[in-house]
Order: sequence, then structure tokens, then C-alpha cells
Amino acid sequence: MKIFINIFLVIFSTNFLAAQAIKQSSPFIIDSLESVYDDISPVMHPDGNLLFFTKVQHPENSGGIKDLGDIWVSKKNNDTWEKPIRLKGPVNNRQFNSVIGFTADGVIMYVTGNYENYIKGGISYSRKIGDGWSEPQLIDIPYFKNKSEHISGSLSKDGKVMVLSLDSYGGRGNEDIYYTFRKSIDKWTELRNLGTDINTASQEFSPYLASDNKTIFFSSNGLGGKGSRDLFYAKRLDATWTAWSKPQNISNLNSEGADWYFKLLEDSEEAIMVNTVNSVGLGNIMLVPKPDEIEIEPAIEETITASSKPVIPFEINNDENKVAKKISVKFKVIDALTKSELNPQIIIKGVNEMKKSSFYEIVLSAGSNYQPSLFKDSVYTIDINADGYLDEERSIRTDSISDNDVVVFELVKIEKGTTIQLKSVLFERGTSDIIESSYAELDRVVNMLKKNENVEIELAGHTDNTGSSRLNIKLSQERADAIQTYLVENGVEVNRLKSKGYGGAKPIASNRSEATRQLNRRVEFTIIKN
Repeated sequence: MKIFINIFLVIFSTNFLAAQAIKQSSPFIIDSLESVYDDISPVMHPDGNLLFFTKVQHPENSGGIKDLGDIWVSKKNNDTWEKPIRLKGPVNNRQFNSVIGFTADGVIMYVTGNYENYIKGGISYSRKIGDGWSEPQLIDIPYFKNKSEHISGSLSKDGKVMVLSLDSYGGRGNEDIYYTFRKSIDKWTELRNLGTDINTASQEFSPYLASDNKTIFFSSNGLGGKGSRDLFYAKRLDATWTAWSKPQNISNLNSEGADWYFKLLEDSEEAIMVNTVNSVGLGNIMLVPKPDEIEIEPAIEETITASSKPVIPFEINNDENKVAKKISVKFKVIDALTKSELNPQIIIKGVNEMKKSSFYEIVLSAGSNYQPSLFKDSVYTIDINADGYLDEERSIRTDSISDNDVVVFELVKIEKGTTIQLKSVLFERGTSDIIESSYAELDRVVNMLKKNENVEIELAGHTDNTGSSRLNIKLSQERADAIQTYLVENGVEVNRLKSKGYGGAKPIASNRSEATRQLNRRVEFTIIKN
């Protein structure tokens, strides 16, 4: 009997240890966080001891079981996580509330939600006050608009880049991933789309930027995979933030359900994510091993304290004993179709080295070496002008560029038959009233026509195939006419312009889903004479 008991204990111990080893190396739910509710959007505080996340339709939320989400927090006690509690104070209200991220010192928290009648799904910041958080204040992101009920995203480790999933201007599908750069705590650059290397005609969710500011993780239902939403990652290829490597499926973490909200944990070989298959409720926060195949470059360490002044791109250190670091950057401009190299004029708007804080321009003439010296840790606007091509304007960051890196820009040639979609030209819903944010792109068309006096174009309005075809044609014609009027009012001869409303007669995508129907609702122009 004693021998049998000993054998049983050996077998039991072996199986128990094996089970524990499997548990530690495979995805598993953090026991104290497991619930019957939908737990999403987990964000670790920089100190590593507080985990913030959103509970959906919990009876203790501000709006009770109808509340779309309040922020909750769990505290780490040794190696275990305590039972989460709802964050008290004005950060939570009856709207959807979630954490986007924290500044490195942990005293500024960026959150989503409607506060004091702010625009739907706007981004606000809240400051740490004692054991609580202040009333959120809306941050300024030019052209910010979210047409979706969903919003998710993250703040980079250095606090200078925000990546967001929402349905906004110039999108390919319902929800796309966008980026914005920080100027100060409450002022950011305009929202820009990450481009077609990442975004599909379907939905991209929960983007997370790793500490190297080059590796992005996100969830998509438009790239194939195991389930309704799979996790992917990609690498940024240059400073334009629109060139990325082909997204790779993280197959060992994906399931037949929804897998999203992936984030690496600092100083750890683990990560967190949300999964709907292995959860008791609609979604649970999982602790998972860091994917072995993904290499994250070391981040540049910065000393930041609670009293540190916010880092502002364009700001130069005024300490006379310190010299702002500069790097040499090579710009290369090519034809978008032939890939042949071009020699345009390039204008760089940035920081005046002598006056420290004011803006200035560098003009790189045609045929120069296109290799200026730029300050590190700054944002620059690049204007490219080449005869016979559409002008290009792009923002770049230099904090992730190394000395002698090459940044490539592609220009579209102006020739008969070329069709250009005006992705940033938008209208008030159901009307031909042009939204103010559209003017920048329309002004580029004006400049192109003034520089190329022989060019004539046809402005075309398009809709999807839903609703009355007669009304669709009427609305698309009115929108094309509205653009024509704007161009004429800004100095373009009317006899160089034609306008045509096609309604839903010329789709560029299927009309079977809302995601692809949106691609058909567009305004474009075609060069009919050059």
C-alpha cells in the first residue's frame, strides 16, 4: 500500500509540474481578472504594478449594465494580481471609457470618451492627483473625426506617437489604423492613415507600437487567419510611417475567435492580449508568451522624472553647453509607376538652429544631393514639387531615423488618362457641403492646374448602389459641381474643368458589405488633356 501511495505521489507530482510548465508557457487567463463580462483594452502602468482595462456593461459601471465601458484597475501584490476595482472620479462616465496609454513618468493618462460634450470618441488627457485622476481635457488633433462606435489604440513608450483604430478621413475600410505625433501634452499633429501596407478594406483594430517605434501589432479581419480577428505584426520601413513590411500572422496566439489588444510587457518575456474563445465571459485578458520570432530593437533610454518638462518636437535644448544632435538624411524621389528616380525641388519645414524655437525652411534645389542635416527628435514637413507630377506633402519624424538613412517618396505623373482619388476631400453626410479639412487637398489640385496650364480634368462623383439610383446620381453630380466651383473660385479657368456625377455606376469594389461600399463612395479627377 505504501509503495502504491509513493508511486501515485510521484505520478501526481510529475503531472502537476508538467501542467504548471504548460500553463506558464501557454496562454492563460489571469485568475483574479477572470469574469463573465467583456474585459478589453488592457494597459500596463509604467511602474508595472497597475493594470488598467475596460469592463463592458458591468452593473457597477457609471451607467450600469447599459454602460459601454468603464475603466477598472488591478494592483499587483508580489506575484499575484488583486481583484480589480472601478476607477473612481471623473475619468469614468456613462460613455465608453478606455485607456490609450501613459507618459513614461506615469503622471499623464490618455483616455477615450465623451467629456463635457466633447466630440464622439475624442482623445483626452488626465493628470495624476494623489490617488485619483483629474477631469479629462480634450487634446487637439486637427481633422480628428470618428464615424465608428469603436476606438482603440496605444501611446508609444516615449509618449511621442499615438496609433489609433477608428473610421476617419481617407480610410480604406470601416476601421483603419492612423497615427499622430505629439507637439505638447494637449497638441498633436493631424491624424494620418498608416497606408495600404497595413490597412485593408475590412477592419483593423487595437494597434500597439512596440518600444522601438518600428514594430506594430494589431488585429484584423481582412488578412485571413484562424478566426474572426487575428493578431498580426509588421515592421516600419522608413520615416514616412506609410511603408511597412508585409503583416505576419502570429499563428501560435490566434484562435478561432477574436484575438486582439496585444501588448508586450516591459522587462518580461510575456505579453497580454484579449481572447474570446478561452474566456468565461465575452472576452478575458490573457497572459501569453512573447512570440520568439519577433525582434524588438532596444529603445533609446531617456531620464524622465515627474517634474520633467514635456518633450516638444521642434524644441531645441537652450542649455548653451549642450548641442542638439543632427543627422544626415538622404531623400530619394521616384516615379510611382516606373520607379525611375526624379530630381524635384524639396522644401523642408523645421527648426531654426540659430533662433532655437522658430520655424524655417530648407530648399533643396532640383538635382542637388538631397541630403540635408536635420535635428534628431523632431517632426518635419516635406513638400516635394516636380514638373509634370502631382505635388506631395508628407510629415516625418527623425527620432527613429539613423544617420545616412534613405527616405523614399513616390510621385504620380500628370498625363492623359491618369485618375487621382481625392481621399481627403469629404462632405457633410447626405449633402454637397465640403468639409473644411478638405481644402488642403483641393488647394494642391489648384496649384497643379496653375503650374500645368494645358491640363484639363474631369471631376467625378461616385456613390455606392444603395438607395435610389436617381438620387445617387443627383448627389454625386452636386458634389462634383461643388469641387468645380471651389477650383474656379481659386483661380482655375472653368473651361478646363468638367464635372460628372456617376452615382453607383462605376464601383471599384463590391457593394456586398459596408466596408467595401465605402470604397465606392469617392471623389476623383481624371486628366483628359495634357
